[in-house]
Amino acid sequence: MSPLDRRQFLASAAAAASAAALGVGCASDTTTAGPGTTAGRSTSGTRPLPDPSTAPFDTVVVLMMENRSFDHVLGWLPGADGKQADLTYRDAAGHEQSTWALAPDWQGCGYTGPDHDVQAMRTHWNDGANDGFLLTQPDGDHYPIGYYTDRDLPILAALARGYTTYDNYFSSVMGPTWPNRLYQLCATTDVVETGTFPRNPGDPRPSHLQTTIFDRAKAAGLTAGYYAIEEPMTGLFASKRYDDISYTFDRFRADAAAGTLPNICFVDPDFAIEELIDDQTNSMHPSGSVQVGDAFLGEVHDLLAQSPQWERLVAVVNFDEGGGFFDHVPPPRVQDDTVLPADIEHKPDLTILGGRVPAITISPFAAAQVDHSGPYEHCSVLKMMEWRWGLEPMTLRDRTANNLAATLDFTTRRDPIAVPSSDPPPVVDCRDR
Repeated sequence: MSPLDRRQFLASAAAAASAAALGVGCASDTTTAGPGTTAGRSTSGTRPLPDPSTAPFDTVVVLMMENRSFDHVLGWLPGADGKQADLTYRDAAGHEQSTWALAPDWQGCGYTGPDHDVQAMRTHWNDGANDGFLLTQPDGDHYPIGYYTDRDLPILAALARGYTTYDNYFSSVMGPTWPNRLYQLCATTDVVETGTFPRNPGDPRPSHLQTTIFDRAKAAGLTAGYYAIEEPMTGLFASKRYDDISYTFDRFRADAAAGTLPNICFVDPDFAIEELIDDQTNSMHPSGSVQVGDAFLGEVHDLLAQSPQWERLVAVVNFDEGGGFFDHVPPPRVQDDTVLPADIEHKPDLTILGGRVPAITISPFAAAQVDHSGPYEHCSVLKMMEWRWGLEPMTLRDRTANNLAATLDFTTRRDPIAVPSSDPPPVVDCRDR
């Protein structure tokens, strides 16, 4: 399908998709697939991989969102190992509390954002019981065990139904944003907590890691780029080596439209660092509107779907970590050779993955299915890049990670799906609540 034909296809299907999202002409059951999807189809197997030099994709795009667990936003998905309603968790006072629907509260302004530092996440994990999500929360605050359904996040739901969604995908570290985002780029970390982002030229940059996937790409003659609405996460690196491949989101729009996206590219949502208040974010971080984040997912999807590069593209939407929200599946163990700096007080066990998070592969080669294979984690995305272009792994973690490419079907090409339109309600300033 040509780019022009694809645009016409998307435009003609948008109204039908919007109607489906609103429940017009379809069943009211929130776990029922929309028209033209195969939600509920699942697979536990992976496919034999071709010679990587013949793999029919030249571009990998990674969009990493913020702080939502699988059950919290995708526990409703048919065919997936997900749970939402009728679960109970004990709070710090010893009382049993039930999971509950958060809608129409899209920001959670009236609650304390779930604690998700290293110590808190170990409490949530509770030696594999995965039942401690309320133990780090103030008395009477049950926000971490709330959930959203497909009707609350119609674009995420459309992507989950329309492409390959993983119910065995985990964050890389049982900890917060920075270490997980560093694992996504480096397959290791030298920081374990999230601090103040270095916004100004003279601000200290926290990571002294010297090898990223960008270095591997450059050595192989590949192109790479990091696109961000505000400050890119490449700003964490003290070396400043990646500043020259860090671009604006407007540049991403232009490159996608022109068909000039690099071989390896990462996209950041708006973390609202400039405003210093989370409610302005479109990253889905708590106190930011999940519906604004949902709309951002739709924009990125359509930019890729309408790009001349669609035919040879693989995009992964994942979440850095679960943000302290509940999930019933405990993370598995992995191999890791990271040696953390000696001065870190609370070190995570890096041989255990972090919590389960949403992850969806969007591509002509991604079937509409729930994939149960794995386990996968952020380094599985790196493994796919390394396999495709013959890149040397950076650490034991990415060397031994399962390859996300094994879930794709390179014998067929699918047209992109049409996602519903979105008009999120205005956000509120949580500081006024």
